[in-house]
Amino acid sequence: MDKKLKTKLTRDEVKQLLDLYNKINSSLDNIVECLDVDLSTLRDLRNETYKLRELFNFRAVTGEDGNPRHWLPSVLPDDDSAWFYENKE
Repeated sequence: MDKKLKTKLTRDEVKQLLDLYNKINSSLDNIVECLDVDLSTLRDLRNETYKLRELFNFRAVTGEDGNPRHWLPSVLPDDDSAWFYENKE
């Protein structure tokens, strides 16, 4: 299990961050102009958050029972409360 924090970014990774920024910025502009949100905008934002989570290996918090708490804010992979899948077999 690699808990190392990513401290250096490649050009492609920075481009992914730029894409996320542009998607958020464009979505917010659209929301402000229309005072409404369409489902495709929400889907696009969700997809971008998944990409960002994978890029930095953000983790769910581990609950007292050892299960992930996906509804809580994510933590960095080196956090003591970060949840990692453990194969029980």
